[in-house]
Amino acid sequence: MTGVVESCLGMAARAPFWLLAAFLCIVFFTGGSTWDSEPQLMLLRPAALLIAGCAILTLRREHIARHWVVAALFLGAALLTAAHLVPLPYAWWSALPGRDIIVSIDQVAGLGQISRPLSMAPDATLNALYALSIPFAVLLLAVQLNSQEHQRILLLLLALAALSGLFGVLQAGGSTVAFYPEQSPTSGLFANRNHQGALLALLIPMAAALGALGVSNRVGAAARVAAAPVITVIAIPLLLVTGSRSALVVAAVGLVFGLLIWSSGGGRQDRPLWLRLVPPAVVTAVVGGLVWLTAFASRDVAIERLAATETELRWPVWQSIIDMLPHYMPWGTGIGSYAQAYQILEPDNLLRPTISNHAHNEFLEVAFTAGVPGLVLLGISFAALLLALWRSFSIKAASDPAVIFSRLGSSILVLLAIASSSDYPTRTPILAAVLALASVWASMGGRAIRETKLKQGLK
Repeated sequence: MTGVVESCLGMAARAPFWLLAAFLCIVFFTGGSTWDSEPQLMLLRPAALLIAGCAILTLRREHIARHWVVAALFLGAALLTAAHLVPLPYAWWSALPGRDIIVSIDQVAGLGQISRPLSMAPDATLNALYALSIPFAVLLLAVQLNSQEHQRILLLLLALAALSGLFGVLQAGGSTVAFYPEQSPTSGLFANRNHQGALLALLIPMAAALGALGVSNRVGAAARVAAAPVITVIAIPLLLVTGSRSALVVAAVGLVFGLLIWSSGGGRQDRPLWLRLVPPAVVTAVVGGLVWLTAFASRDVAIERLAATETELRWPVWQSIIDMLPHYMPWGTGIGSYAQAYQILEPDNLLRPTISNHAHNEFLEVAFTAGVPGLVLLGISFAALLLALWRSFSIKAASDPAVIFSRLGSSILVLLAIASSSDYPTRTPILAAVLALASVWASMGGRAIRETKLKQGLK
């Protein structure tokens, strides 16, 4: 009887890992688009809520306590989104900046002084709240995993990202395989090539962390150390094939973080300097050669697009958003309402057959839609990220997997922030899930980091 109970408890303890692994597979094959009209969302979002409900059954207070900053930030984002849906008295919402046009429409339609929420597009805000179900499920499961399970999730994430890159290569070669009706030619499991490029750029620090974990863990150490440079070398041509210009910048920064994670891994500080520098130097040389070879073979779509002189609409759109900000401050237009609110004051010279569905700059869009409260939450998030970066990378060397994951998580967050400065990658369910995982990883290792610093101080 005791054995049966222990077996059941063991299965229950492993349930979060298997649920997270299965959910990530579902997300990667159904969550590559940002459009709320995609039919795949009818499967993905209910599955996210169902899995989140299962995760709550095994959630404990200590799980949240270890990652309380991440939990608090997510709760703040969810509550702020929900607050934009609360009906307000007519005297309150009609006095909000920029609501004159809605007041006029209500008067013409004879609706009278009705209650409305803060959001100028409540349906879009409700969709934004529903979209949080994906990172919510990932967070609830990821905080319950142990170090070994996090390493297995990293391997799965690497495999899924590589699979998306493989689909991108097939598409570049002329294959008609596509997962969405409107999809970029080389976007892999995504609908947009920029989002594919952002994911492939993340392969570089993830591969470096895999190698560092191989040094600190004897199980499969040789395979992990060998796989790290191989994955990095493979990622570069895959990224160039996507044709994403922003991904090249993200990959360049990712290479720096990858070298930092690799060179500061546990056990490497005891080796001679030349031995520590040889692997990064070889990888850098091979990557440079592959970039040249890819360019020579005329597959460097991203480099060609860098040299293109086509009109770039992002700059005038950003300027128009900045001009609109005083009109809607301090509360914003409502989270998720950018597309509808922007059309009201959109300059005539920027009118096109297509709509501006997003600002292509997440920081501007947060200011536009969430106002000062959103900017405050964003500022706190950046402060937490800077603290995580300083805390994890200030150690000379550390063999604890939690420290390596902290470095990896904070690096991924920086790269996603860079990608978000000219696009909206984390609005896809895939990268929203990666963002949630990276946030948990960045908050790992607090105790291990303190102990390592104490030992190094004693030395």
